[in-house]
Amino acid sequence: MSYNLIKLNTARNALRYVINAFNIKEIYLPYYICPAIRTAVNKENCKIIFYHIDKDFNPMRDFPIDAFVLYTNYFGVCFDIVEKLSLKYKNLIVDNAHSFFSAPKGIASFNSLRKFFPILRDGSFLYTERTINESFEIDDFEYTPHLPDYKELCLNEKRLDEAEIKYISPVTEKFFNSIDLEKEKRMRIEKFYYWQKRLNGNVNIKKDEVPFSYPCFAKTSKMADNLVKQLEKENISIYRYWNNLPDSFPEKILYTNLAAVPL
Repeated sequence: MSYNLIKLNTARNALRYVINAFNIKEIYLPYYICPAIRTAVNKENCKIIFYHIDKDFNPMRDFPIDAFVLYTNYFGVCFDIVEKLSLKYKNLIVDNAHSFFSAPKGIASFNSLRKFFPILRDGSFLYTERTINESFEIDDFEYTPHLPDYKELCLNEKRLDEAEIKYISPVTEKFFNSIDLEKEKRMRIEKFYYWQKRLNGNVNIKKDEVPFSYPCFAKTSKMADNLVKQLEKENISIYRYWNNLPDSFPEKILYTNLAAVPL
């Protein structure tokens, strides 16, 4: 399968690009997803049909065979699910924001440079079967690469929330090209297995998978809370994704019982 590579400013805008390229009027979206993705779809006046996932990140329903389906490669450990869905649904779109190194699947896949490489402030590589005949502005945001503090992160998120579809900023592309990607791969895989052993986990990854974080799923919410407190004492910030769903949803357990340990 042949893909075109489009370098854009954000993952959410990569999805907007796909919606326009394929003239998508209706898309299946997981409830368990970054709210910014929902906002991006709404900006294109595309109808959303939400679906649930289980605690192992599997969709809890089948889709119409020709439906446009967005699936998120959660924490970069869902290779098997992506593979299965890509064989079953011809219009699969893969959100690889948590899996920069994953090979593209479906009709389009996109990642997020700034999520995987914290010194970067924007950037998404979109791999798509179809392009649109339109040029965009180049993001002219300038910065000096370093690990940002919380205030800088918030300001950058606000900037990106308001950003239209643009090409990647030259400064981001420049500093991305200076990253030793093979070293990054090795470091992440080594840390993954370190946390696997330390937390007595059982998350399986394929040979070529390079996860975003180690998703530690605790038996109880109290155990997850205790783990977060323990690791924060070691100055390790733990993310809890995404606390914007009703308590009755099956995905709620992924917020209460799952701690994503950064790699």
